[in-house]
Amino acid sequence: MYERTQATLLAVTWVVLAGCGDSESRSDWTTLRDTLPSGAVRVTNIPVPNASPTWTLVEELRVGSLEGTGADAFAYLKGLVALEGGGFVVLDSQAQELRVFGADGTHVATHGGRGQGPGEFVDANGLMLGPNGRLWVPDARNGRMSVFDPEDGFIESFPLAGGSYSWVWDGAIVDGSRIYRPWSSGNRYHIRVYDLTMTLVDSLPLPSDDPEDEEFDPESQSGAFYLELNGGYSMYGIPFFASTVSFIDSRGAVWSTRAGDPAYRMTQREPGGETTFVVETRRPAVPVPEVERDSVIDELRQILSDAGASGEWDLTRVPTVKPAVEAIFESVERNLWVRTPSADGGVLFDVYARDGNYLGTATSGLGLNFSDQVDPVVRGDFVWLVVTDEFDVPYVVRARIATAERKSGMRGWMAPECEGNARPTTIGERGFRGIEGGAAATPRQPLCTHKG
Repeated sequence: MYERTQATLLAVTWVVLAGCGDSESRSDWTTLRDTLPSGAVRVTNIPVPNASPTWTLVEELRVGSLEGTGADAFAYLKGLVALEGGGFVVLDSQAQELRVFGADGTHVATHGGRGQGPGEFVDANGLMLGPNGRLWVPDARNGRMSVFDPEDGFIESFPLAGGSYSWVWDGAIVDGSRIYRPWSSGNRYHIRVYDLTMTLVDSLPLPSDDPEDEEFDPESQSGAFYLELNGGYSMYGIPFFASTVSFIDSRGAVWSTRAGDPAYRMTQREPGGETTFVVETRRPAVPVPEVERDSVIDELRQILSDAGASGEWDLTRVPTVKPAVEAIFESVERNLWVRTPSADGGVLFDVYARDGNYLGTATSGLGLNFSDQVDPVVRGDFVWLVVTDEFDVPYVVRARIATAERKSGMRGWMAPECEGNARPTTIGERGFRGIEGGAAATPRQPLCTHKG
């Protein structure tokens, strides 16, 4: 039996977000709640027709440089945290450096650099903001987790054992006292739990739909095309395929979508337990523009031609609709943000309370090209984002979350995994990168290359 409510922002006391804290702000979306036979609570959010965004992201600061060699000349960013007071820190993986910037965008400090000495990195691939404002940097190939003060630099490091390789770090600091790290063994997935000295204290299984004894078959991966090459093989991600998107929230719960399902549906699972929440939002599906689909199909055909392949791929597997959930992340205030495509080719961010109720939608209105590797950071009335220009040069943008204008006459506010000696090559993965891979950013880039 459904419980029907009108989602409203008025009673949500923990929201610290422009518009959300305003007692005059409302959302006229309908929220339905029911309990599934499994005991999980399903929350269904239904938008009003022609609903307009609740908030607009207004760019206030941009840091980056197309040319030059200064600290703001970013090469490849794999981490972003926002500091109190408006500053931010990035991890540039090409330089293997932490770069700290003030609220006005001026460079404050640089830490790290390539090497194996104290405070140096071999392959740092992520950045987390921990207790006392310290920066935690995982460097699995260097076998350690390093801790820094944003201004004073290196403090200490702890051993970090190897595990499932991920292009970008997919772990999280939970409740300020533990570090959760996804881990795979065969086709079984776990969350490894560490204390703040990187001592393993627990291993929590994650539910899986795959048979436990099922072997990896590269030819039957739903999100990739298979190509034999010189005694080995390559796997090419299917453009627009709905890869698994996963996120560990600040309480340690895992939010995820299902691979191959483009619908707007997320589940919340407690590691070691069962599904507790299913959140669905009935936004209309966004079609892949015909010209874009035709273009990637032509590229796929060219790949086969360049490889001299005699066979053909079933190109009808290229989807006709875009995945509804592109990324999941959390604000400092613990609201859930979901990046979803808009019908005009842009991006929307839907915001949900911890109970799955819809709070509102933010639109960039900026024509920005968002990074697939680094999630935005939301703190109070501001959001920090990694974006790229037409030359793929990265920038960090800080935007203010402003209440959108009302519209007259309207009530609403305006890889697959690799195994053995297969080499991961995609940079277009999302979620648990290295556990359940995502589609490549371009079909010219294989997800995995396996050398025989």
